[in-house]
Amino acid sequence: MDYNHIKDFLGKFKNILFEKEENIRNIVLVIKKDTNIEIANHSVKVSGNTIQIKTSPLVRSEILIKKEKILNDLFEITGFKYKDIR
Repeated sequence: MDYNHIKDFLGKFKNILFEKEENIRNIVLVIKKDTNIEIANHSVKVSGNTIQIKTSPLVRSEILIKKEKILNDLFEITGFKYKDIR
């Protein structure tokens, strides 16, 4: 019995998950570079073109102060235009 079609089907999901993890890793790196704040990968969630960060209000405020620079740097790295950070 040939299972290559199942392998190909599951391979698509693997690529989607890898891209999502790579985007989150890029977001965390840019935030670290622009603000010198380290946040965990699990604190970042991407919904469409909006980045949601679950952390303390103090850290979030510091990130939001430099929001435009972070968004511009992410566009330069990924080529994807994120609209907002929340």
